[in-house]
Amino acid sequence: MQRPIIPHPPFFFESWYNVVRTVTLSIIGFAALMILLRGSGKRTLSKLNAFDFVFVVAVGSVFASTIISKDITLIEGVAAMATLIVIQVTLAELAMRFSTIERIINGKPTLLLSHGKFIPRALKKERVTEEEVRSAIRAKGVNRVEDVDAVILENDGSLSVAWEAKGPGRSSLVDATVPEGARAEESSKKPDKQQSE
Repeated sequence: MQRPIIPHPPFFFESWYNVVRTVTLSIIGFAALMILLRGSGKRTLSKLNAFDFVFVVAVGSVFASTIISKDITLIEGVAAMATLIVIQVTLAELAMRFSTIERIINGKPTLLLSHGKFIPRALKKERVTEEEVRSAIRAKGVNRVEDVDAVILENDGSLSVAWEAKGPGRSSLVDATVPEGARAEESSKKPDKQQSE
């Protein structure tokens, strides 16, 4: 008894209908997504925290599935993207009104270096290396680690470097947290003798 032959989908071309469908859904779906994003405000497009990153990935995945998958119609795809946008806008509004929800969604920035000294416990907790901190410092055009007031790991995963106070004003470090019991220390890696000479 012969086994039934399972047909494989073609690699390059199946039908002109699929090509026209993909092109049409790409154009209409892109226009619908732009309308939804413009209508929801600029906050929807921001990347301020981990939730924003998840939102962008989810919307992109839904948009791609709407274009490629034959089992998803345009209306279903647009409805899914609209639902994700409503969820994002709703959570952003709740975060603005309730500090507890804001902490859950956004978290708090973490202080990794203070007054030229690394904070090992903070680095270990956030899984950030001293080399990555020094790279962020160099990217700001600062040569000496000792000249830096603070390096903060922001909610979106980026590293902010503060190295000089231009004048009186409110510090931007007021919400940066340090793990309990952590202390700032010198770099754990000592410079080579040849470099110090």
